[in-house]
Amino acid sequence: TFLKAMDATGGKAVWSKRRVRMEHGDGIPQDLVPRVRELGIVVVQNPTHLTLRDLMVRRYGNERANQLQPLRSLFDSGIPLALGSDGPANPYLNIMLATIYPSKPQEAITREQAVTAYTLTSAYAEFAEKDKGSLEPGKLADLAVLSQDIFKVPPDDLPKTESVLTLVNGKIVYDAKVLTVH
Repeated sequence: TFLKAMDATGGKAVWSKRRVRMEHGDGIPQDLVPRVRELGIVVVQNPTHLTLRDLMVRRYGNERANQLQPLRSLFDSGIPLALGSDGPANPYLNIMLATIYPSKPQEAITREQAVTAYTLTSAYAEFAEKDKGSLEPGKLADLAVLSQDIFKVPPDDLPKTESVLTLVNGKIVYDAKVLTVH
């Protein structure tokens, strides 16, 4: 219905440059992926929803549930994928879930893709990629120094990650005092 409404109100010519965000993009089946890409929609997924397979099966049936909640398919088709959270406020839990995808491992994404979805693609979704989303000269300098290397720890250890130093706009807003200066 949403895509039909976009088509009826100008389609690609009107919508492809507006970066429409589809929050809770859980319900995009494979056959609609090309239309989502053509319309320039940024899909925002919530990885904690990936654990709700039983609910999806009860609501939509097994066949349709198997088609829903794509991650890798969105990346592979060139659709901008951002990650967010409605559940526990732990991005590292969500990175773990997105990279193992418990019920559909073939739809899992890499850790690098998950971090990009949280940072640069989320900034892109709000037309802010020139100001934030990556560490570059002239950007806001929002960053966190983490308690462990999220690209190397075992998946089950990702949710244990904590910020030990957080900067927002280049200013320290949290310091766990665990870093030493030499």
